[in-house]
Amino acid sequence: MVLAPVALGTMLAPLNSTMIAVAIPSLLGDFDRSLAWGSWIVTSYLVAMAAVQPLGGALGDRYGRRRLFLIGLTLFLVATVVAAFSWRIEVLLVARTVQAISGAAAIPNGTALVRSLVPPERRGRAFGNIGAAIAVAAGLGPPIGGILTAALGWRWIFAANLLLLAPALVLGWKLPADSPAPQAGRFDLRGAALLTFGLVSLVLSLTTWRLPNAPLFLAPALGLFAAGTLLALVRHSARALNPVLNLALLRARGFTPAVANVLLSNLAMYTLLLSLPLFLAGWSTWGNAQVGLLLAGLSLPTIIFSPLGGRLSDRVGGRTPVVVGACLMSLGILPFLAIDPTWSWPLYLLPLILVGAGLGLSMAPVQATAIETAHSSQTGQASGLFSTMRYLGSILGSSIMAAVLIGQTPPVENFRILYAALFLSACGAIFASRRLPVWIERSGDHEAESSLPHEQSRR
Repeated sequence: MVLAPVALGTMLAPLNSTMIAVAIPSLLGDFDRSLAWGSWIVTSYLVAMAAVQPLGGALGDRYGRRRLFLIGLTLFLVATVVAAFSWRIEVLLVARTVQAISGAAAIPNGTALVRSLVPPERRGRAFGNIGAAIAVAAGLGPPIGGILTAALGWRWIFAANLLLLAPALVLGWKLPADSPAPQAGRFDLRGAALLTFGLVSLVLSLTTWRLPNAPLFLAPALGLFAAGTLLALVRHSARALNPVLNLALLRARGFTPAVANVLLSNLAMYTLLLSLPLFLAGWSTWGNAQVGLLLAGLSLPTIIFSPLGGRLSDRVGGRTPVVVGACLMSLGILPFLAIDPTWSWPLYLLPLILVGAGLGLSMAPVQATAIETAHSSQTGQASGLFSTMRYLGSILGSSIMAAVLIGQTPPVENFRILYAALFLSACGAIFASRRLPVWIERSGDHEAESSLPHEQSRR
């Protein structure tokens, strides 16, 4: 009753971020537009998804998580229909952005519903199953997009969303309505604006410099604006009675190590997944089918080990599977520091299996830790901020890759430098995971309340 709608809703984000990549050449040809428009179609989705999730979670904490979850799915459905029937590329760009905003409202509130509706002793397993669903969606996105685009045209890729949205909405309406915790005062509009503008400008500063014909000064200007806006948000949150982003989250026992772990782990995994096909395309004779099968060596272990990581966190606590998972990721990335065009396929496959297994083991326990360290009234905020850090890791990793891999066929040495940076990131994830608490009190919110006092009570 709980996992099915939440898992289906959560799968929408990775599915739509990967399906579109295969269809971009076709849709650009139909609209007779340049590659820059394709870059913006991808970037706008990532920017909105990364920036709006904390705000979507905060709205759910205040007005009801089930309500925001259903509103998000409904708006996603409307945006999907508009995207499929787009008559101009500008309409498609707006529809994709609305898709991301809608998903940013649904995803953190779905995660918060898991905490409030799933029995404490089964939450780790629940997050593990959701993690497996995310990995399935990310892995199936490119082949689904390719098959539909080749057979029926790019507009039909959006029809795949209906297979997830229809049952998610039907089952979501059957979820028990949650009662949002009473919160004093009006909604923090000023804090919401600062949070949204700060994160949007931060993400844009990491992505716009890679877009064709982007002015050179734009990225640093956006970075400075993001720093100023986020600094103003910190000062505002310290004074506000009920801020949209409670900074006490960062002082909660285990929350900061959890979000640091997911940022660094996703940076390493996502960048490896993007860069390896580039290496094989430039320095080997592998075909697209061979590369796709090789990358399945990373995605399949993630699918298999995510439920296992969740069960282990229920039995032995969250820290052990996260530490083991981070170590496996580091061991898997280490051989790529000596990558060479003469490698045979087992030399690629075995490290990728280690990376996938490590990611799967750590995914559910680190998410459960981040969500359960927060006070029950701020679960949506915590979930949104956790998801944002995951997206920031992916965006930061792709920016590093673009800065290191220069030229149509980057030298092998540049790939080795990139993988050295990814290895350091994975080692940082180990350090962060060692600071996680072994156990979080799951029978109630007593530990969360003691480690995350209300802003009002502190006053």
